[in-house]
Order: sequence, then C-alpha cells, then structure tokens
Amino acid sequence: MIVNGKVVLEIAVKSQEDCRVIIASLLPDERDLPQGVSSTIKCVDDKLIYEVVYSVESDRLLSVYNTIDDFIRNLRIALESLNGLGR
Repeated sequence: MIVNGKVVLEIAVKSQEDCRVIIASLLPDERDLPQGVSSTIKCVDDKLIYEVVYSVESDRLLSVYNTIDDFIRNLRIALESLNGLGR
C-alpha cells in the first residue's frame, strides 16, 4: 500500500541572516533522499520552514522518519554552532 503525506516543521530563528546560514549548512544533506521523498527548506520572516512530502510503500515509511530525524539532528548542530558564535 502506498502512503502519501506531508510533514511541515516551523522553527523560530533569531534573524533572516541566521536562517540563510542554517539553510546553507543543511542543504547538502537534503540531496539523494530516499525514493518517493522530497524536501524543501525556506525562510519566512524569522522562521525556518522544512517540508517533507512523501509517497512511499508502507514498509518504507521508516525512511521518511529517518529523513526527518537526520534533518533535526543536523539542525541542532547548526543552531549550537550559531550559539557558540554568539549569534
């Protein structure tokens, strides 16, 4: 059975500049996503918007979860780096 869906995460950031820096650091990891999974990252005001759209076999749903989990882990590192720089 095919499972279709969309997950949207909105993360508050300190500024548009920080948002752009975070996106630049995260984009390389968004390449080569599992088949049937696509993502977009954008800045809207002082929010980073991450959207995952998927259409996968039900037994491949874990790959969607792993894609989101990887994004969150990498986002956390990027935010910690910015905080370490005093931003």
